[in-house]
Amino acid sequence: MSLDLFYTNFMQEIYSEAECGSKFNEPAFVEKICDYLVEQAVLEDYSICSYKKDSLGLKLDAWYHNESNGVLTLVVSHYKDSLETLTTTVANQISKRAVRFFEKSLDSSFYQTMEETDLAYSLVREICLKSSSISSVKIIIITNCIISKSLKNIESIESHNINISFDIWDIERFYRIDSSKFGKETIEIDFKDEFGKYLPCLKAFSDTDKYQSYLLVLPGTLLAQLYDKYTERLLEQNVRTFLQFKGKVNKGMRNTIINQPNMFFAYNNGLTATAEEISILEQHGITLISKLKNLQIVNGGQTTASIYNTLKKEKADLSKVFIQVKLTIVPPDFVESIVPKISEFANTQNKVNAADFFSNSPFHWRFEELSRRIWAPSPEGGLRETHWFYERARGQYMTAKTKLTPAEQRNFEKTNPKQQMLTKTDLAKYYNSWEKMPHVVSLGAQKNFGKFAVLMTEQWDKDEKQFNEMFFKESIAKAILFKELDKKIMKQPWYGGYKANIVTYTISRFRHEIDCKRMALDLMSLWKKQSLPEAILENLIEIAETVNEVIKSTPMHVTNIGEWCKKPDCWESLLNTNITLTNAVENLLIDRNEVIQQKKEAATTQKIDNGIEAQKYIIEKTRNYWKKMQDWNKASFVLSHKEKSILDVAASIPMKIPSEKQSLMLLDIEKKALEEGFHYSS
Repeated sequence: MSLDLFYTNFMQEIYSEAECGSKFNEPAFVEKICDYLVEQAVLEDYSICSYKKDSLGLKLDAWYHNESNGVLTLVVSHYKDSLETLTTTVANQISKRAVRFFEKSLDSSFYQTMEETDLAYSLVREICLKSSSISSVKIIIITNCIISKSLKNIESIESHNINISFDIWDIERFYRIDSSKFGKETIEIDFKDEFGKYLPCLKAFSDTDKYQSYLLVLPGTLLAQLYDKYTERLLEQNVRTFLQFKGKVNKGMRNTIINQPNMFFAYNNGLTATAEEISILEQHGITLISKLKNLQIVNGGQTTASIYNTLKKEKADLSKVFIQVKLTIVPPDFVESIVPKISEFANTQNKVNAADFFSNSPFHWRFEELSRRIWAPSPEGGLRETHWFYERARGQYMTAKTKLTPAEQRNFEKTNPKQQMLTKTDLAKYYNSWEKMPHVVSLGAQKNFGKFAVLMTEQWDKDEKQFNEMFFKESIAKAILFKELDKKIMKQPWYGGYKANIVTYTISRFRHEIDCKRMALDLMSLWKKQSLPEAILENLIEIAETVNEVIKSTPMHVTNIGEWCKKPDCWESLLNTNITLTNAVENLLIDRNEVIQQKKEAATTQKIDNGIEAQKYIIEKTRNYWKKMQDWNKASFVLSHKEKSILDVAASIPMKIPSEKQSLMLLDIEKKALEEGFHYSS
């Protein structure tokens, strides 16, 4: 896809989100890009503030304050209705607006003259009252323009003894990432150029090994510099989710860094890391790493964050802090299969819950398979059936298109519309909103996903058959419900910000009211229509207006509405507010026992599907594979007598064919054998 075509498609998505009136285009753009930056691990979370005062030269659109390390991130938008060039002069003007906003916020008179309902009030008050906790400021300029070739970067500045750095995300940068195989920005580290020295290491592999591994000692100052530059983009997705959900700075590590820095190497387990490519050189018999591509920390995120946060918050001296690192080079084609295993095995020493590796769970694989197999009915008036494309791994949607011809790509996009592409965090948002956890959804994409991961892991372990075609279709119905309400909120005359919070709270309160009537919403009907009945949408808008009033009526001790929405007390306050369903909506509800019966039937069907799929898998394996497993067991005596007899059946294919039940048992036998050391080579 060319940049021009990408821009056209990108802007159509913005127009679709805004739907009416150009005044909504920029807010839709800001929200879309901030969501994107969260996905790219540039931001952990964000709050919209939409502040603009041309007379004072002030502008700011979103913000996030990481209280653990004191870094304040300010997002300022430069939006145009056509593809233009962002010149150095204009970029400097935009950055100065954000800097002036920050500097003005340090004066208490600024927030004291603002209305508390102003979207920027919470930020201005936070900057003023918590200025001593702000270690640095990062200003991110987001724009749908193209950066001028002469604009290399905006130099960092110092203001009120606080360092302010700048970053620009333009349409060309979004295009490069969207066009890449994995849908993420490449991290390319040149140690000599960026940090002034190469990195000594020891080779830990032989010439015949498939993967290269190295051992090295990383200075604490260098690790902090790496994290400061690349932030959470350095952390492999599972580790990032784990930290977001559970993470606070480890006090033990903090104390060691401050009081016994020379003992950090001895006390700490170190890091496990991967990279896609490595450049090394030899000097005086010493192996040196000069460059790394796509470095990822798969174990040791807490160590990394603690070192960085202690530097930022405590101004700690890291000159005596060193960390041991095990680095494995994994080529791009094997990243998806190998890196999760390295991550899981490296983290077992820390008793990490299985949910923390949810990205590689059976739930994920099944939901992906269902999304590829099940056709969504054509909306009313249409003829073409489509898929709701689920991205189990980042960048799958783009990767699926790259191998196609232009004509095949167009057909792919018609069959798998971009607006029907779901990510893991999307699914978590829709699910937890419907399960009446709006305060959890309001915590942000990663923390909400962490909660979702725990729930799905527990439910899968209890009964995996519940994750079937009906579960998939109901999940899409929840997506339709969320997305259609989301589109309408900004157009309401009462709307004044906090759209994300309003939507999740509205859906949760709507579900609560249905439950109180001991009825159920016919989600399967929404799936069949692929749209939301007007009566439901109108009722949701009515509820949303009440939600808007409730979440903005914060307690006396709370001024930050976004933070208030993250608390269970906010949800409790909404539950105590009178909300009713319209007669038209009540007439659309069905008996909850009908849904229970449908789910039982769907689970039974899934049980049959599991058996068929297992049998297909067993038969597709060569007979020699099962015979080799037989020979291995004769030497190891790992399998029980019953397991051995079932393995004998598989080794007799095609003379004997395992039943569906035997095939399911053979999957467990294979897993057991592989864990105990069985290895097959043809």
